[in-house]
Amino acid sequence: MAAMPALPAASVTPSLDWFASAAGARLLACEAPGLQEFGSRCVGCRALLLCGSRASGFALDLEGPRAAVSLGFDARSGALAGPLRADIDGLPFCRESFGLILAWHLPAQMAFEHFDFAEAAELLQPEGELVLVGLNGLSAWRLHWQRYGLRPLQVSSVRQRAQAAGFELRAVRGLGPRWPWALGDEPGPAVLQSTTLCASLLLQFKRRRHGLTPLPARRALAAARLGAP
Repeated sequence: MAAMPALPAASVTPSLDWFASAAGARLLACEAPGLQEFGSRCVGCRALLLCGSRASGFALDLEGPRAAVSLGFDARSGALAGPLRADIDGLPFCRESFGLILAWHLPAQMAFEHFDFAEAAELLQPEGELVLVGLNGLSAWRLHWQRYGLRPLQVSSVRQRAQAAGFELRAVRGLGPRWPWALGDEPGPAVLQSTTLCASLLLQFKRRRHGLTPLPARRALAAARLGAP
């Protein structure tokens, strides 16, 4: 990850560990089943899980290292500040070590705005997946966290930087609890994954290796050069 700049003092209540609160735990519990599906598809490959804090709700059954990524707290300024902290076993990682990198609610003030997508591409295997999960600033669920200094995931800027590093955006969808809490009928997929109703957003990227041509196309090209029908 790139070096993280200091976060200036804010006039809001510092978000020491909002994800350890009742609302934060509920959010993580609602998100976990959907995220576990990515781990189930990553059979035989290692996964790197980057969590936004050391809260117990950040729990998934994935094969690979887990890092609790958090920011320091400056008692004098009453704000989050300093370098990004992460305790990860097994460092250093080799190139193409993982089939999945899941960044689950990293501190938006630091990690998502300065996430090193080029380094993530180095760590992922070809066709590996990078999944980012962050808070949704459009959802009314933001009333639970807005006053604690947390920031939403900015889809447009993250998408541009990821694509510049060679990632292909595969999906943007909502994740987690919705607002209103209950609906009269069983909600359809459009509601269950709504990017305006759901509390969080999920961005799914695929690592593409430039210059590779799919095998069927290469065979067709070779046959054309040989004059084969």
